[in-house]
Amino acid sequence: MKNFLFSLLGILSLPVFAQFEVYTVDVTTNDLVYDSHTNRIYVSIPSSNGSNGNSIGVINPYTRELESTTFIGSEPSVLAISDNGQYIYSGFEQTSTVRRFEVATQTAGLEFSLGGDDFLGPYYVNDIEVMPGSPSTIAISRKYVDVSPTHAGIAIYDNDIMRPTVTPGHTGGNQIEFKNNTTLFGYNNESTGFDLFRYAVNAGGITEVSETGGFPGGYDFYLDFAYHNDRLYYTNGSVVNVSSAPFVAGQFANTFGSVTYDAHKDLVAFASYNSSGSIRFKRFNPTTYLVQDDIAISEAFGESKSIITCGSGCYAFNTTDNKVVIINDGTMGLDENSAKKLTVFPNPVDDFLNIDGVNANLDKVQIFGLSGNLVQNIKNPSRKINVQFLPKGIYILKISENGKTMQTKFIKN
Repeated sequence: MKNFLFSLLGILSLPVFAQFEVYTVDVTTNDLVYDSHTNRIYVSIPSSNGSNGNSIGVINPYTRELESTTFIGSEPSVLAISDNGQYIYSGFEQTSTVRRFEVATQTAGLEFSLGGDDFLGPYYVNDIEVMPGSPSTIAISRKYVDVSPTHAGIAIYDNDIMRPTVTPGHTGGNQIEFKNNTTLFGYNNESTGFDLFRYAVNAGGITEVSETGGFPGGYDFYLDFAYHNDRLYYTNGSVVNVSSAPFVAGQFANTFGSVTYDAHKDLVAFASYNSSGSIRFKRFNPTTYLVQDDIAISEAFGESKSIITCGSGCYAFNTTDNKVVIINDGTMGLDENSAKKLTVFPNPVDDFLNIDGVNANLDKVQIFGLSGNLVQNIKNPSRKINVQFLPKGIYILKISENGKTMQTKFIKN
């Protein structure tokens, strides 16, 4: 389904209109993340979706199709993706485990148990975050089942090995976000302290540095937040500055819902909902706190769960009425055709990699390692690339054609 919607920019913004295209994908999901290297949205699909449940699903944001599903485990819940797009981590509602999905091979990989407490029972995942620059290291906010409050401390894992120092249970940051590889923020949204925590992360594990009660104010249960550049953007519209001692820096008016920071446009985006079940997509200026866009979403109803950016001018969020809503901002020049046509084969490859979906005359082809290091730079290449010299591993292929760039991943055998 597709609607064209228009929204007048805020009073102090330029007097132009933003054009939005709104689509929906009918699929039951618990969480979603986006990988910029494969240009795909990945979703956790529970068993209630039917025959393809208990899986990681792949949605093409340009064709709005569920392209494939891979079994991952019983009732997958929260997801987190490494910043290099190598791994997606999944928690589960039915098992005390974490499992890793390998994006390049589209396969379920490493799985490990979280253990538990002898009296209170097993640990389950409440939230997961991948350490910046370290795809094999994650922070897990743990929870108990049938215990109140549910919080069971935060632990740091390298692959399946837990670092020895963990934070206490009972109260603590059950919603978490990394600032960098040494600092983690946590928020207690399930008990009346409503505390904001700053944690230090090191080789030994994780320890509490500070705790500030009553943040961001309003005493709302179930708040979550997104982090960017020393600011926490809360689901109730509050903005908290955490460059030093935390303080409330501002408020986005009349909004409540899942939130994300859009680095492409330097805006804060919300899938805002109200008690009547109406959903509105809103974007705010993070400096002036003024609304930039506000459009009604008639294609979905209920509450939003999570919202993400899915490329320049693309947003996606999932809802309680079993839809994934995809929004394209037409004013940002989203190039749907180039992103969906680029393919390489064979993949995995032994010797020569063929490039399809592009013109014969390419400007440049570059091959990068997953850490971002340039491995090969080819000017005026053909569509058949010799990769025999590459060591085994996962690589990113970046193509320049007529002033546009496209990229995808491939595996060298």
